[in-house]
Amino acid sequence: MKRITLILTLICFAAMFALPASGALFTDFEGFDSFEQAGNPVYNFDEPGDYWVGAWESGSDNGCVITAEIVDGKGYGGSKALALSEDGNSNVGTYIFATDKNKIRTNHAGANYLRVWCDFTGMGFRKANFGVADSNGCLFTTDEVDGAWECEFYYLAEGSDEWVTMTHGDDGCFGDAQDSDVYGFKGWFAFPLKDFTIRSNANWEALDPDTPCDPSDIAGVYLFWDYSDITTDIGSVFYIDHIEFVEDYKSPLPGAEPAEDTAAEEPEVVPEQELATPDAPAADTAAAAAAPQTADAIAWAATVALLSGGGAALLKKRR
Repeated sequence: MKRITLILTLICFAAMFALPASGALFTDFEGFDSFEQAGNPVYNFDEPGDYWVGAWESGSDNGCVITAEIVDGKGYGGSKALALSEDGNSNVGTYIFATDKNKIRTNHAGANYLRVWCDFTGMGFRKANFGVADSNGCLFTTDEVDGAWECEFYYLAEGSDEWVTMTHGDDGCFGDAQDSDVYGFKGWFAFPLKDFTIRSNANWEALDPDTPCDPSDIAGVYLFWDYSDITTDIGSVFYIDHIEFVEDYKSPLPGAEPAEDTAAEEPEVVPEQELATPDAPAADTAAAAAAPQTADAIAWAATVALLSGGGAALLKKRR
């Protein structure tokens, strides 16, 4: 019984490492047993909690009551989401931090995009932008690009299979004041990490201007926002969920089934002279039919022998 358990465990491990991954998750808000605000390590050099909300360009409050809470049923596929709102219309800085307690991953080496699901039903922004903070408290956002180059982002509406290319405005933001209105949008957004550049008043490592973030050192995700003056009521709630870092923003979405090859296979044409008669199957045909089964049996036997004998020894060596 112990040997069978070992074999099954090893097979499960092999399957886990073989599974394709669409990206590296930062958080989907499912694993929190609490959601607590603490300090702002970017501007105040405090110990962080799960999140911080306040002024967009400092570590003080913004003069409004800002609500940030995890809610059920409002996220991607009906999962949990972070609900955000405020009782005024001042600029908001929202940070979600990785801590030892919440176990959020900080190394996303190889990623090229921040991809996040958002629900802006019934509301929109004057201006908004995403960014990231590193472990030294440096902040990187698209806000610093300020029209220095075309700063694209991408949107996939819920229920659609076509990504739409949009651009940040001359202030490095999206919103109706930046000719990139997202009023009522619901779906996936993706932002190139190369456009998250160092903010001058949160540049504690004296990096060169326009230095992009390092995907292997992401200690927090940042969102600057304020309500649209044209379309949105004060107090409107919006939701964000499933924040992840991906190599390709078009990579399979979480939970998506891999595409199947639906191409019809051409039937194999067997020359008439090679067909076996019902009474006397040709020897070569019977041998050919048996060969794959024999090979499979040998391979399986070898695998079982290796796992049951050598596998246990290997595990003992690595402990």
